[in-house]
Amino acid sequence: MARNILKVKEKKDRYDVTYMAGDDSGFDMMEGALLVMEAMDLPINWHRADLGWCMWEKSNKKFGEGDPRCNTVPPETIECIKNTDATIMAAITSKAGVKGFKSAILQMRQLFDLYINMRPAKKLPGIGTPLKGDPDIDIVMFRENTEDLYSAVEFYPLPKEMFDLHPGMNRFREGKGNIAVSWRVFSEQGCERIIRAAFEYAKATGRKTVHCGNKANVIRQTDGLMKKKFLEIAKEYEQYGIEGHEENADATAMWLIKNPQNYSVYVASNVFGDILSDEASQLTGGLGFAPSGNIGETTALFEPSSGSVPKYAHQYKVNPSAMLMACKMMLDYLGLEEEGKKIEKAIGEVLVESKPGTLTYDVLRDFRNDPDWAKNAVSTLDMAAAIAQKINPAFTGEKLAAAKEKVHKMCAWDEASLIGFDD
Repeated sequence: MARNILKVKEKKDRYDVTYMAGDDSGFDMMEGALLVMEAMDLPINWHRADLGWCMWEKSNKKFGEGDPRCNTVPPETIECIKNTDATIMAAITSKAGVKGFKSAILQMRQLFDLYINMRPAKKLPGIGTPLKGDPDIDIVMFRENTEDLYSAVEFYPLPKEMFDLHPGMNRFREGKGNIAVSWRVFSEQGCERIIRAAFEYAKATGRKTVHCGNKANVIRQTDGLMKKKFLEIAKEYEQYGIEGHEENADATAMWLIKNPQNYSVYVASNVFGDILSDEASQLTGGLGFAPSGNIGETTALFEPSSGSVPKYAHQYKVNPSAMLMACKMMLDYLGLEEEGKKIEKAIGEVLVESKPGTLTYDVLRDFRNDPDWAKNAVSTLDMAAAIAQKINPAFTGEKLAAAKEKVHKMCAWDEASLIGFDD
């Protein structure tokens, strides 16, 4: 029987976990998450690693701009991930138009073959949805994570010999200026394993439907392969009472607004999955509440779907919920499901109660319509502390102060504290 790759490869009494604080407000998110972890006394040994824009700057400073050794991911980080059971990372910063710059998360996904991007979109207590009737939403999106347009096979300008590869390129030969092309790469293996992962998840969790979004009616070879594999695999799972439904991805974008309660498990290629999972997240509170798991055969990396919000870097303003829900996913992966449930329950309790001194600006502004949100908002760490105290009421006073000092040191953002590109 094949191993359930949505769970850690080897169960242990105590786990080693890599944590990466990312960039800008990512450091604040990670501090908040680790503060809650401290309140829970988990069987985890934490190992720091770093990646992202901060490491790009550090490597350029050390090696010089344009040196091929410059990267967003240092070798030390790769080794740390290899030697631990799972990884939790905060948001990172990417900047367009920077010569030689490579996305850190794309490198991680491809280097460790993290072919599953798992994105839950679940309505949280105290948040609701912006949709009429406040429908129940509990969707788990499975996005293929290593192929499609994110394969990073691109050309600009397009070499002359490439025009001869397909007759459809003839109309681009003259009068169009330079041509940029990205290859949309689908493999049979890539399609089959992400589809099978979605069905296996449905089987394991008692969900009865799996939808597949594609554009096989227009993009006939790549999406045609995705559709073909989906229909083949769906047949196999009929014996478990699971129905497979395939539909145009643009139709999904409409039906997610009209009838999101009709979706349970959803699988799609990389680009469509990226767009549709963001849409689903917006229906359940936005990216500030949306976690993401990148999972492969040997390891898994969990992260918030929210960005690093550079304008709020190190100001402790961002909502810690997405980061904490990513921690919940990590705990589920490690087999610590009951601990993960405590985090989700505690977040819901804090959101429902809406007590003064417990909510960040975005919750007060966007979900409470508080006209004095700027004055009444608390810090990332204050909201995290309120969540931690729901789990562990004794997490106050000197114990809380000591934990804040500890996690601040764990997530120090000065250059001397960053690990990587060291001699």
